[in-house]
Amino acid sequence: MTIYDIRPVKPGQKTVFVLGGGGNLGAVQVGMLEAVIDRGYRPDALVGCSVGALNAAAVAADPTPAGIRRLKEIWLALRTEHLFPPGRLSAVRLLTRRSRSMCPNDGLVGLMRNALAFERFEDSPIPFEVVATSLATGTERWFGTGEILPALTASAALPGVYPPVDLDGELFIDGGVVNNVPISRALDMGATRLIILHVGNFSRPRPTPKRPLDVLLQSFSIARSHRFGADLARLPAGVEAVVIPGIDPGPLKYNDMSRSRQLMERGRAAAAAYLDTLPVAVGA
Repeated sequence: MTIYDIRPVKPGQKTVFVLGGGGNLGAVQVGMLEAVIDRGYRPDALVGCSVGALNAAAVAADPTPAGIRRLKEIWLALRTEHLFPPGRLSAVRLLTRRSRSMCPNDGLVGLMRNALAFERFEDSPIPFEVVATSLATGTERWFGTGEILPALTASAALPGVYPPVDLDGELFIDGGVVNNVPISRALDMGATRLIILHVGNFSRPRPTPKRPLDVLLQSFSIARSHRFGADLARLPAGVEAVVIPGIDPGPLKYNDMSRSRQLMERGRAAAAAYLDTLPVAVGA
C-alpha cells in the first residue's frame, strides 16, 4: 500500500472529518477511515454523530494506521449480545410497553468506555465534537468540552432502542434525529476542506411500507437524507468536499453485528477505489 503525503493545498487550510451516524453500519465507516488514513489524509478537527461520534473519538486519539487497526479490533470483537439483550420483542410490545426504551444502554456504555483513550475532550490530541438532540426542545446540542463518555452515550441514544441520557437535568437522544451528517458544524469550525464519511450515502429503491412502523422508520430516513443533501448543496464557495462513497449493505437488521469484517472490507475497498481516482492536487 502506498502511503501518500497529503499536505494543505494552501496556507490556512483546515481539514475537518465529518462522521455521520448509522448504527452497525459504523463498520463501513471504519473501512472508509482506513482508506482515508492510509492515503495520508489527517484531520485538523473532527465532528461526529451517533456511531460516528464513537469513531471520531478513536481517530482523534490516534489518526494513524495503528489507530485504525485498534478501532477495527474493537469492532471485530463486538457481538449482538454485547449491545442488545437476548430474545426478540414484537413491534406491538415495543410500541406499548411502559418504558422509554427497548433495552438498557449498559452494553453501549461499555463499548464506548473500552474505545476511549482519554476521559475529557480537552485531553484529545485533535479537537473533536459530537452532537445529541434535546428531547425537550428538539434542538441539536454540541459537546466539545468536559467528559466524553456521557456525550457519546447521548449522541448514540437511538430513539426507542436506548434510553434518553440525562445531562445536567436535560434529556438527550441520538444526534442523528436533527443532524446526522454534521456538515454545518464543520463549517462553523472554519473548515475549508471536508472529508465526509456518510455510511447512508448509497442509492436503493425505497420499499413499499407494509406496516405503520415501516412508514415511521422510512420517514425518519428521508428526513436525515434531506438534511444531508441540503447542507451539501449550500457549501460556501472555496470549501472543498470529498464525499466518500457508501456501500449498499443489503438486508441487514439493526442489531446484527456479525458482518462487521465484511462491511469494513467493502467500505475500505469502495473508498480506496474512489480516492485513487482523485488527482493528488486534492490534497497535495
